[in-house]
Amino acid sequence: MKNKTIYLIIISTVVVTLVLTSLGYKAVVVTGEYPFCGSCHAWDGAIAETNVMDPVHGASNPKGVQATCTQCHLPHDNIVNYLYTKAKNGIAEGFTTLTGDPNEKDWLANREHARKYYTFDSSCLNCHNNAFVEANELKTSTINKMHQKYIEFKDSDEAMKCTDCHKHVGHKNLGGTLFKLKSKEASSWEEWEALRAKTNN
Repeated sequence: MKNKTIYLIIISTVVVTLVLTSLGYKAVVVTGEYPFCGSCHAWDGAIAETNVMDPVHGASNPKGVQATCTQCHLPHDNIVNYLYTKAKNGIAEGFTTLTGDPNEKDWLANREHARKYYTFDSSCLNCHNNAFVEANELKTSTINKMHQKYIEFKDSDEAMKCTDCHKHVGHKNLGGTLFKLKSKEASSWEEWEALRAKTNN
């Protein structure tokens, strides 16, 4: 009888663990795709359109390959960092949506901040892991020379990020879209040039 109880406890524990793991995995997947992400991101409908139109990472890719929000905007170096960053950013976005006014935010100026803090090299390298293998083997092309510099400067004060060079990755004409949404009117030629420079970044 005692053995039967122990077996029942073990089997129940295994079943419950498998169910919770499966549900947890599904929750992570569902909360990493556009419908969920878009529920807290102001203007995300228009921003999502720029991703849909992107012919490399978006739905317009002729081969049908598409990156999800979290494949680019969460770190992929380890599962703990991934889940921690996901929870932290999710709470922050929810708080901002509930308490802030998206119309007061300068979305164009925010792009540099987003590149720095909300795009991760480990995300890029999760799919493009061959970029530096090629850079080591084929050092002749300009692209591979730049990737060599990335390797050379890594962990130094001059360390580079993928988005330092690949600024427009993932969203086609995002600057122009944000510019139209913001509808800023320039009062001088100098102000127009400054606004146009932001749009081209």
